[in-house]
Amino acid sequence: MKITHFYFGLGLPVYERVVSEVEAHRLIGANVVAGFEPVTLTQGADGAPLATPDGAPLTVVTLRGSVDVFGALAFVWRP
Repeated sequence: MKITHFYFGLGLPVYERVVSEVEAHRLIGANVVAGFEPVTLTQGADGAPLATPDGAPLTVVTLRGSVDVFGALAFVWRP
């Protein structure tokens, strides 16, 4: 499975790269260890699964710090 990871947030420019499923889990775990509270979103407000315009499944993880949302990780899952 090919997973494309995108980062949006403070301190770094927006970037994307291909990661393994294990690396995707490590990215989230490393941010938990760093003190951020992850909030994982897999469905929209209407309950429909999140997806890219071409229909690929999408997972968004927001990283909350002590004050507010610090950044977001997006993972696009493709076979």
